[in-house]
Amino acid sequence: MPKLQFPWYLASLILAFMLGAGLVWAMKRGRDKRRPLPADWALTARPVFGSDERRVYRQLREALPHHVVLAKLPIVRFCQPTDPREVRFWFELLNTSHVSFAICSPNGRVLAAIDLETDRPMSRRSLQIKESVLAACRIRYLRCAADELPSIPELQLLVPQPRPPVRPTSAAATMVNQARESLSDTVAARRRERNTLWQDAGTLRSSGVSPARRVGSLSDGYDEPHEGLAANDIRNPPDDIGGIVIDTPVSPLRH
Repeated sequence: MPKLQFPWYLASLILAFMLGAGLVWAMKRGRDKRRPLPADWALTARPVFGSDERRVYRQLREALPHHVVLAKLPIVRFCQPTDPREVRFWFELLNTSHVSFAICSPNGRVLAAIDLETDRPMSRRSLQIKESVLAACRIRYLRCAADELPSIPELQLLVPQPRPPVRPTSAAATMVNQARESLSDTVAARRRERNTLWQDAGTLRSSGVSPARRVGSLSDGYDEPHEGLAANDIRNPPDDIGGIVIDTPVSPLRH
């Protein structure tokens, strides 16, 4: 009797497996099936700002002219997980959250975030998520109504202001000018010295031969001096002579 029940048990198990596989395949096919693109794109442009948001944006620009003000910025644009393996979890948690205005430094770092309260209140969970994210990223967060926005001085205290350039005093300016003049004189002196040394390199002393030693042809290419005229024996040429020829043994050339 047990031998007769075993084939039926195996057949029912195979049938259940096939039904499960078919159900999974059908669900996957339905999920991958997309609607075709529309032939008529029935869309129109809309302004980014409402009336209250436009007024708040102008006030922020007036209060913070040295900062960048971005509107309706998603949170996932200015935060990221520390563990790359948790990217999907954090994206699914934060991809629907955004701030009304983000105040950024010129290099794009978010310094503060402002949310405007609307007629539709934010859920406690969404508010907790947003406050926790901004606190973890060390971004100041302000939530207020459009008609209760802080004044311009209060908004300026919300973010650090760029420091103005420090102008040197008269004494410091005098010291800077003196240092520049000293450096210029030093560079000019070294340049003259370098030019003098470069000119001396073409004379007899550049080859290590003193004027009292006897030299040979200047273009013979040998290190040891040859017998010939002494440098002191060469008289200054008259003004009407173009140069002096020193006879050296030269092998005759046949043309």
